Amino acid sequence: MISVSAFPRILGAFFLPNAFGDAYVYIRDIGAMSIKLSAHTFALTDLFGFWLPLYQFTCAVINVFVGNGFYVGKVVSAIFGVGVCLLVYSITLQLTANRTAALLAFVLIALNPLHIFNSASAMTDVPHAFFVSASLYFVLRRGWVAAAIFAALAGLTRVESWMFIALIPAIQFLRARRVSVVAVLILLIPPVFWFYISWKATGNWLACFQARQQYHNWLLAMNPKLGRFLLRQVLRDGAILLVSTDIAVFFAAFVAGWRVCKQLLNDRKISNEMLPTVPPLIFFFAFLSLLIFAYLTHQQPIIFPRYGLILFSLGIPILAWTVLRLRETKPHLARRLVISVIAICVFDASVQLVGSVGLLNQYSAQRAVADYLRDHFPPNRNTRIFCDEGTVQALSGIAPGKFLSSADAPGDRANFLAFLNEKNVEYLVIVKKEDSIPWKLFPKECGENIGLFESVLHAHRSFLPINICLYQANGRE
Repeated sequence: MISVSAFPRILGAFFLPNAFGDAYVYIRDIGAMSIKLSAHTFALTDLFGFWLPLYQFTCAVINVFVGNGFYVGKVVSAIFGVGVCLLVYSITLQLTANRTAALLAFVLIALNPLHIFNSASAMTDVPHAFFVSASLYFVLRRGWVAAAIFAALAGLTRVESWMFIALIPAIQFLRARRVSVVAVLILLIPPVFWFYISWKATGNWLACFQARQQYHNWLLAMNPKLGRFLLRQVLRDGAILLVSTDIAVFFAAFVAGWRVCKQLLNDRKISNEMLPTVPPLIFFFAFLSLLIFAYLTHQQPIIFPRYGLILFSLGIPILAWTVLRLRETKPHLARRLVISVIAICVFDASVQLVGSVGLLNQYSAQRAVADYLRDHFPPNRNTRIFCDEGTVQALSGIAPGKFLSSADAPGDRANFLAFLNEKNVEYLVIVKKEDSIPWKLFPKECGENIGLFESVLHAHRSFLPINICLYQANGRE
């Protein structure tokens, strides 16, 4: 199982691009931390940033000995991805006591294209899913302190896992009629630690969340459509969530939840047969409810495919349990049920594979522009680049201080061109994004001169469309 899950993920870490532009910010943070660790100048306040620090710090410590933050970030994520696959097998085996079902559950996640692609990316989604799955594993084994430790590690990776402060004691009380004080204290460590780091670094214990809110407000201001529920957008986001979670997994969780609730309403208690499914269902629906609440309140106005990975990991054991129970209660439908589940899972994997190929297609366009900038932009000259495409910035290898973006620029045409001249911008990168000011100002000029800027490169891909136009100021070589 280790070989089957590790081979595509480790290979992908070296040969696949990152699945999302944020990965390059994580890689930058890993490099900055490892430099300070190597120079023995690292301070506790260096952990402060836009995201919680556990993943970046772990990679930075490893990178001190390796010296390549790009691949360290990707390989560490890939190793966590292998761990998730093994935990899905173990959790399914605990729930079903059926080794065949557990092996099929393992195959479903080990060969899943979306999970492989994101496991090979330097981001927190897969490491976070590992810690959450490990916490669930120990909850099922009633190892409450161990479950709290992994939940705390998840809470030091992503802020949504702070809800375990309430969830794990509630599950322990439901199953054991007591609450572990040690477990509760462990669960409190992530928020207390992060509030202290924020206060120590900025003098404001809520500084991180205020920065996030400012970014959120800017995003909605630049993309007014994200602040409204448009039918096309809602359908797209819903489809992304369904496919990334896996349609069969998604509906199996609701079927299992309905069966548990029905028994609770009818019998006033949950049978010993169904009781083990309660913790996975609580984990699954807690994350699903949090995501939907954030979406409905516009705190998370876009659903990305990677958001479904945590639900996919938690829901596969529930799918296996549900199929086995339905086979027992409706044996005449057993064959059709299994065939339907397999067909749906294959369909989902096919859609995800096509999407991954499309992302590779987009990456080739971003790489073309980044390579041109890397080869032609003079790093020692007092000029800058205007670029709203974070992946292009990161791939170019040019210092972040050389870039300007729409967050710095005025929103009207004349003032924008004056801004470019004032800031001595030599290269202008225009990408088709709703929050990009130059795209709003010059939506049809791609390939034509814009003020003193002339077109030097046009990178366009039609499959998962991306459109990037690169301009250079006249008279600058």
